[in-house]
Amino acid sequence: MGRVLNGKVLFLASMVFSVACPCAGSADQRPPFYEAITKIMAPLEYSGIPVMVNPRVALSVDFDKRTWTLHNVHEYDSQGRVILEKDRFGLCAELATFLFERIKPLLDRRYEVKFARVTEPGFFSAAQSNHIVLLLVDKSENQIYLIDPSFHQYAKMKDLTQYHVLNIQDTMSFEKDKSHDVSFGVDQAAPLYIKGDFLLSFAVTSVDGKFDKDNFIFVIAANRRNKFAGHDIVVIGRHNKELEDFEDKSFLGLLLTPDEINMLFAKIKSWIEDI
Repeated sequence: MGRVLNGKVLFLASMVFSVACPCAGSADQRPPFYEAITKIMAPLEYSGIPVMVNPRVALSVDFDKRTWTLHNVHEYDSQGRVILEKDRFGLCAELATFLFERIKPLLDRRYEVKFARVTEPGFFSAAQSNHIVLLLVDKSENQIYLIDPSFHQYAKMKDLTQYHVLNIQDTMSFEKDKSHDVSFGVDQAAPLYIKGDFLLSFAVTSVDGKFDKDNFIFVIAANRRNKFAGHDIVVIGRHNKELEDFEDKSFLGLLLTPDEINMLFAKIKSWIEDI
């Protein structure tokens, strides 16, 4: 997906989607440990906003390397397990890692769990997707189940045909390295939040090809399902040293609460002042 700013298309690294869950049926037809796993998933929510507005999270920009970094996004407990904001909020990789750690005690050697990067045509193409789910493999029955904590989906992989696996890995690199930060290239976006058919993303972008302290923009864009052109709802930054800002108040009001809007604006403005 992308958006156009001053003639430039910005491709957004969106990472989420929803599918209908065909999990209904009698207890003996359900996936392994269905009630236990869905109970763990139930309170989880796909949102990066509570993390983004947390006072510990900072943003830095490297204009020479043309990258931007969110600092202290990932936190870990004394056992090295990822901590979710308010024990429930996170993006897909954090939610999947959190769930993986919680379901491990349920499983014996009959099962193994892998992380999978997947795609689906509703929000993003194969080239852009970084959405992460879990694959639970029942080795005794040669059956694979897909678990998506972002959307509380759990069913046989063959029944979730909207998901397409791009690659499979044993662990997430940030959790393995116990990294606290995440970096992106200029004009590359991080997903923030899903509400209904809209995905919100945040990006640090260039202006007319320029990317320096006098020319950069923070953008929050909204993308509707099956629509690949994003709609900018917040634009704050500098253009030839001058501070510029724009907000689509009506659109914002549909997607975020007044408190969320105020906290988000305060955070973004503090980042602008620090650059």
